[in-house]
Amino acid sequence: MARARIVEVFSSLQGEGLRLGERQIFVRFGGCNLRCDYCDEPLSLSSSAGALWSAARLKARILALQRTRRHRAISWTGGEPLLWAEFLLEMMAWAKRKGFENHLETNGVLPARLKLAAGLADVVAMDVKLPSATGRSTWRAHAACVHVAPEKTFVKVVLTAASRTAEVRRVLKILEDLPDVPLILQPATPDLTGKVRPIAPERAMAFFRLARSMRKGVRLTPQWHPIWGVR
Repeated sequence: MARARIVEVFSSLQGEGLRLGERQIFVRFGGCNLRCDYCDEPLSLSSSAGALWSAARLKARILALQRTRRHRAISWTGGEPLLWAEFLLEMMAWAKRKGFENHLETNGVLPARLKLAAGLADVVAMDVKLPSATGRSTWRAHAACVHVAPEKTFVKVVLTAASRTAEVRRVLKILEDLPDVPLILQPATPDLTGKVRPIAPERAMAFFRLARSMRKGVRLTPQWHPIWGVR
């Protein structure tokens, strides 16, 4: 029977994206195939992060949280949930049968696996990673992913002091033929170590104005859960 590495399962408010402020059940998977310098969940990056959970254990935990208060959706997050595709698909199908919506968060570089999960997702919260933050180019994979289920997808781009205008233009080019896909520009949240170099507000606004000049549905918004003081 499939198992997956789970770091934590908890109830909280969604702090990003189109479902901002909605109470959801968060299932955080361990392991990630990218290393973004602004990552706010570094303990989830390792392939040995968390513990191996069975589907039965996870289902029981989700139902216990649902008994405490009603949740509209489950946020499958990480790490990168699509690294555990077999387990994830089983759980997303079960969640639909139980009346949950599936809010799938992904770094947007695994198009083949996203195709498997897209039919079960109600929302695909997809990052487009800038090379200045990851140290590698993933443009082709992002372009493939955003075309998998554009009617369900919104794109998030995290901005740091290292973000470049050419990178933002490249994001806009990828989305050029998908005018209805919402784009969220998100200034990186500073961390206590000082490793994350936040973008200056005036530079973030310049990127926002550039994006707004080329497409509709653009938002500039920070992560809200650190501001609210919740996970």
